[in-house]
Amino acid sequence: MKKKISVSLAIAIAIIAMTVTFSVTMILAMQMFDKTVSDVNEKQVMYNKLAELDKITRDNYNGTINDQTLYDMLSTGYIAGLGDKFSKYYTAKQVNEINDTASGKLMGIGADMVKDASGYFRIVKVYAGSPAENVGLTKDTIVTKLDDTDLKAMPLDTVKSMLKGESGTVIHITYLVNNEEQTVDLQRSVYETPSVEFELNNSVGYIKIATFNTDTAAKLDYAINSLKSQGAVALVFDVRNNTGGTLSAAAECIDLLCPAGTIVSGVYKDNETKVLYTSDEKEVDLPMVVLTNGNTAFGAELFATSIRDFGKGKIVGTKTAGRGTVQKMYTMSDGSAVDLTVAVMVPGKSDSFDGVGVTPDYEKALTPEEEQAFYDFTLTTDPQIVRASEVAESLAKGNSGNGPTQPVPTESAAPAASSSSQPAEESAPPAADSSSSAPASSAPQSSSAAQD
Repeated sequence: MKKKISVSLAIAIAIIAMTVTFSVTMILAMQMFDKTVSDVNEKQVMYNKLAELDKITRDNYNGTINDQTLYDMLSTGYIAGLGDKFSKYYTAKQVNEINDTASGKLMGIGADMVKDASGYFRIVKVYAGSPAENVGLTKDTIVTKLDDTDLKAMPLDTVKSMLKGESGTVIHITYLVNNEEQTVDLQRSVYETPSVEFELNNSVGYIKIATFNTDTAAKLDYAINSLKSQGAVALVFDVRNNTGGTLSAAAECIDLLCPAGTIVSGVYKDNETKVLYTSDEKEVDLPMVVLTNGNTAFGAELFATSIRDFGKGKIVGTKTAGRGTVQKMYTMSDGSAVDLTVAVMVPGKSDSFDGVGVTPDYEKALTPEEEQAFYDFTLTTDPQIVRASEVAESLAKGNSGNGPTQPVPTESAAPAASSSSQPAEESAPPAADSSSSAPASSAPQSSSAAQD
């Protein structure tokens, strides 16, 4: 027999339910309101302070104020106040330069330079089709002046900035020929900086990936197919001094090489985890070695650890930089942008390398003397490339990868000297074309290198 609920009881239950719902809603609303008021109050304090500072300065400063420069510096200071070395503010001009770099194009003269023992700058690479090549500048040329500025006491960043400029502008270069000064005027222009170069080194395909940009995956695919057609039995990927480029481009390259699985996830604000990139079942069926150093960073670190995690190969070289964050650029209405750290990378099959780096399976550091000879190395004389090739050949024979003459590897971190080489490129560093003897990238760019 079913019991009937009285009308009065039903009304009472409904009233209680509505009361509870109303109370919970009010509590949540009050919490949101309190937070909003707090945020508004904090912002008002910030705006008031800025307005007061601006008024005092404009009323009393004895000089000319450039408003655009002032706005840019205020924005720079705001982001710097986060205390995060990877979050940055970029002016509209810098944003355009970054976009050119990401697309494989740079604006300048098209030459890489390093600080020479004389104190001046030595050209270590000239890009094909660049203004530098067009006027006959060659590798090992010593540059002493840019415009009328002597370079002997100049730091890298200053020289790098001087080399860059708007298309069509002219820079006056003084250089040495047989210890005598010569001069030439170069007109800055856009030149191509391909991100991949490759060469067959005996039976091992050597591939230098200088950065990960929009066309890297396509060029990497072409390089691999070309090397396989030439008889390569294993591959060495050189990502020394590759500072990462874009994460999406790095993931695309990993997808090209590795089987199905998660490539990388991101741990965002409030510990929310999102899968960012996955790979399909297609893969490259050759043994692989990734060559790293202390300046291998961001997407390049993910590339190296993914090759190992997916069981595709080994890592040779020295411990990587340990920069495993996800950056996102937000463009503002005036064309400027902020590049913020929004998450921490977590590889699909291993722990985050942020702050700790990726330790190689086979450590091979360069001595200080070898560091100095970086730009004179070839594929057969670069000690790290030689070691990576030995491991690759061993893997191709079905061995563990120890190589013919090397002892069992250690897992220790690389010494500080191993990371003294650093690319002088923009945030997405360019590479070079292949060479018949030794690719330009066989000697990775050092921390005293300037490119443009």
